[in-house]
Amino acid sequence: MKFLLCALALTLAIPAAEAQQAAAPDAVIQMKPWRTRWALEAEIAGKKGLYLFDTGAGITLVSRDTAMRAGCEPWGRATGYNMMGTRFDGPHCGEAIAITVGGITARPPMTGLIDMAANNPKDAALDGIIGLNLFEGRTVTLDFAAGTMTLESEASRAARIAGMQPLRIRLKRELDGSALAVMAAVPTRKGALWLELDSGNGGTVLVSKPVAELLGMDAKIEGKQPADFEVLGNIRATTADAFTPDMIMDGNLGMPFLRNWVVTLDLARGLAWIGKPPVPPRPAVPLDQAVKH
Repeated sequence: MKFLLCALALTLAIPAAEAQQAAAPDAVIQMKPWRTRWALEAEIAGKKGLYLFDTGAGITLVSRDTAMRAGCEPWGRATGYNMMGTRFDGPHCGEAIAITVGGITARPPMTGLIDMAANNPKDAALDGIIGLNLFEGRTVTLDFAAGTMTLESEASRAARIAGMQPLRIRLKRELDGSALAVMAAVPTRKGALWLELDSGNGGTVLVSKPVAELLGMDAKIEGKQPADFEVLGNIRATTADAFTPDMIMDGNLGMPFLRNWVVTLDLARGLAWIGKPPVPPRPAVPLDQAVKH
């Protein structure tokens, strides 16, 4: 009898193990804390580096030396605008640069140039910025409480979103469709506002002056003020560090919001889901104080 029970348990365990393996994601990437944000280790042309992970960047950006080493001599002109309306122009690489993250190699449809130290000397240890356009066509899950990014398989995607709420989004594309960012719908009494999900914004929630009143904020206050508004049902953006600048978009949900939720983004179909993280979020302090790196 004991032998039969053991055999039965083994028989039942094999399909369960196979099902678990079938639902495995393509990769789970452990991000690295960088000041109030997160960074990814990536390999380009045989050299590993640390890149800021910025869902609001639109495109992936590397140094000129990195682009040349990868076999691309930057050419042409790409023109983009930041959320305050400042214009930026610069040469770019098309699909020439292969970037490996978490064992997965992809070629973003456009790679721009950036000198991190010239932009901010404190960022000199970073080799560039990885934007969502590196993950074109994939489903990614962002869990900033755990510091992980998951590249989902079809099976793991289905298992993941089963316990999450659908979040209405739009895929935002600039630079002739080569850029990729995500705007989330935020309800108001006059209709939806569209706020960018921006992991590159480490410490604030931003709402543009013309619509600030719709989210309970005062557009006349130039400094920081508290914010507390609905994003989806009982999911709220709540922070003491909100601002109402003059922007060319409705607003921006930075890390004060994102670190409290798990977000799954289907970048092929323009769908998203949101849910509670499996582990509690870290305290709302700079990550380099919460986690030594």
